[in-house]
Amino acid sequence: MTAVLCGVLAVGGCSTTESGNAQPSTTTDLAAATAALWDPCSEIPDATLSNLGLDPASKQSGILGAEEPGWKICGWNAADYPPGHGLTAFSTIHTIDEVLEKTTNIEFKDVVIAGRAGVQFRQSHHDADEDCSIVFRNASGFTQLDMLNTGSKDKLIPPCERLQPIAEAIVPLFPQ
Repeated sequence: MTAVLCGVLAVGGCSTTESGNAQPSTTTDLAAATAALWDPCSEIPDATLSNLGLDPASKQSGILGAEEPGWKICGWNAADYPPGHGLTAFSTIHTIDEVLEKTTNIEFKDVVIAGRAGVQFRQSHHDADEDCSIVFRNASGFTQLDMLNTGSKDKLIPPCERLQPIAEAIVPLFPQ
């Protein structure tokens, strides 16, 4: 599932949270923090995905099915995949500051989606017509949506333009 891999682990390693609290330092603490995260695979209804042109049956949790400590990741392909586009939703204990500091994340722009402030960016290893991500702070770290255009006809619609209406429908489901 190519689309789901886009943006996976936009940050890496542990750090401090915006409030200065240390991230979980033991495996047990990390497992508990991960278990408490908002889970996009169970919290985004299939009907919402279908209405947005995504195929609920293409759902893939984690990275190629493997869970990553400190993250809840879920991705879906477009209903017409392949070729097409895909959406990945993330929830993590990491901070937006880590996203902003990662050198391969570029073209940052403040946005407001569904009344919620976020930061839009793309990853430098993708062309501008391929990738768009938006992150939003929450109490546990951040939530993120990532759009990857994988087919040549899909690249005719800029990924941030494609992501906007999808984000409008999904961001209200995000934790505060």
